[in-house]
Formats: sequence, structure tokens, C-alpha cells
Amino acid sequence: MSDHKSLRAIGVSRVYDGKAVVNQASLTLEPGKITALLGQSGAGKSTLLRLFAGLEPVDAGEIRIGDTVLSSVSKHVPAEERAIGLIFQDFALFPHLNAIDNVGFGLSRMQKTARRKLAAEWLDRLGLAHRAKAYPHQLSGGEQQRVSIARALAAQPVAILMDEPFSGLDVTLKSEVREIALDAVKEAGIPALLVSHDAFEAMRDADRIAVMKDGIILQEATPEYLYLKPTSLPAARALGPLTSVARKDMPDTWKAQLPEAETYCLRPEALRLVHEDGVAMTVVSSKRTSTVIELELQLNDATTISAIGIGANRPAPGDTVQVALSPEFAFTLPADSA
Repeated sequence: MSDHKSLRAIGVSRVYDGKAVVNQASLTLEPGKITALLGQSGAGKSTLLRLFAGLEPVDAGEIRIGDTVLSSVSKHVPAEERAIGLIFQDFALFPHLNAIDNVGFGLSRMQKTARRKLAAEWLDRLGLAHRAKAYPHQLSGGEQQRVSIARALAAQPVAILMDEPFSGLDVTLKSEVREIALDAVKEAGIPALLVSHDAFEAMRDADRIAVMKDGIILQEATPEYLYLKPTSLPAARALGPLTSVARKDMPDTWKAQLPEAETYCLRPEALRLVHEDGVAMTVVSSKRTSTVIELELQLNDATTISAIGIGANRPAPGDTVQVALSPEFAFTLPADSA
């Protein structure tokens, strides 16, 4: 793993029709780490991936692998010469080749016996040894995606870029395929980028997350740090729901647990239901998801606040519940944050 180099974007921009779709973005992809690029549609995520891949030129800044410049205003190494693996949601397998030949397609410089041996090893690593002779139309969506990932990794790329790779899979397939595929990516020890619009997916799967909006990378950090210490409201909202509450509207027992500020942002986990010694609140709505109960509580006449509960009994709208504060899920934002 020590031989692998970081893949970096340094102040890169890409302009279409006078608008910067990627705007002075800097991002370092470290070997052996999965970095998620998180943002809504139109944020510039896929364009930044294409700049890393060499599928498009930069209009400013540089793309580097280690100390080697791949893209600049005056230089552009073509995508096919970058040895960067690409995985998209459409799999892009050759329909006339079986699984083992699809994996071996990018290994044409190897002797045929060695090529098939390596392709077989990667199919086995991704749990598909028994499907080596199956053609794409005979494979499930999850199996096709694993073949495409085996093909990308078998070529021993210097980095791997994944654009919403699991979004085309149904929910039951997605969990199994994702775990097998991302484990293989991490084992390869190369820099990996995972483009996603799903905060839950990004937090679960990535070592680091970069939040992107309007072509700008707002913040980049570990999932935990971003979730609990965002530096702007858009970055905070990208990671999940929150409620802004003025200090003057808070119960005195909560104020005593928090640093002095005019306004706090509370994640739903900041409020927990207790049996006694809490603040009495009325339930506005309650919904059970697969793991928790999502609640809206009436803080005062003007403010409702999100909370979560765990347990067998779901409070009904109109019920009164006792609520305590978990201050570690409350944070303040800089006064100048947008």
C-alpha cells in the first residue's frame, strides 16, 4: 500500500457557457481510503469525477497523482493513459463476453493463461467464481456490478472512481453487493472516490466525506466530524436533518448544558425520550422506520423540533412525553455561515 500515491485536485474549475460547474475545488484522495463526494443533483460531483478521470480538461487548477501532473491548463493526459478505474451505475459490460472474459478484457498485455488466472482470482474475491462462464444477460444486477468492479480492479489501477455505483440496484441486493465491492476496493489500497447524493450511504461507506454544492466543496472531513461539527448550514443539512432553536426558546435545564450562543442546531439524536425528570412535550407526529421512531415535538407555540425514539411503544400524536437533551448532538455555526 505504501507504493500507492494520492490523487489530488488542486483548485480545479470547469466552466460551461460561462458558469463554473466545478469552482476552484481542491480534494485529496488518499490511498486505501474511500472518499465520498456528497451533494444534490447539479452540485458538480460527476463533473469533478470526470476531471479526475481525464474525461474532461480543467479550465483552471491541476489534477495530480503523487507529484505527476495529469491535468492543467497547458497539459492533459488522456483518460486511457491515466490507469484510473471507472465504475458507473450502468455496469457497461460487453454482452458478447462471459464474466471471466469481461474481467480479463483490460488485461490484453498479459499472456492468455495469466490473464484468465488473474480474472478468475478477482471474480473469486468478489464472490463470483461460480458465475465465471455466465454472460451479462444471465447475471443479476448485483452480479453484473460485481463483475464491473472486478474488471476495474483486475487492471491494477492507480485509483478508482465510482459514480453512484449502486443506485441501479434494488434494496435487497444493494447491501450485500456494496459490502463485498467496497471491501475489495479498500483491500486494493488505492485512492477511491464514491460519488453519492445519499448522506446515509456516504456516512456508512466512506472514510471521509466532501460536501459539494454549486460546484464548490463546502467542507471535507470524517463522517463523524462533518455530522457533529459542520462549518456551514448547507454542509450541516447535507448530512441529515436538524432543527435550529434559539436559546431564548430553550428550557433552562437545556441551557445549562450548552455553551453560550444565540442559536443552536440540534440533530434529532439531541433529544431523547426518558421516563422521568425530562421536559414535558406534546407529540405532533410519530413514524416508525425500520430502526427508530421519528418524532416531531412541540417545543413552544411557534416551534416544533425533531427527535428520535427507540423502543417497542410508539407515542401517538397528542401524547405528552418526557424529553432530555444529549448536548453532544447540538452544535453552533459560525456567525457568517450561510
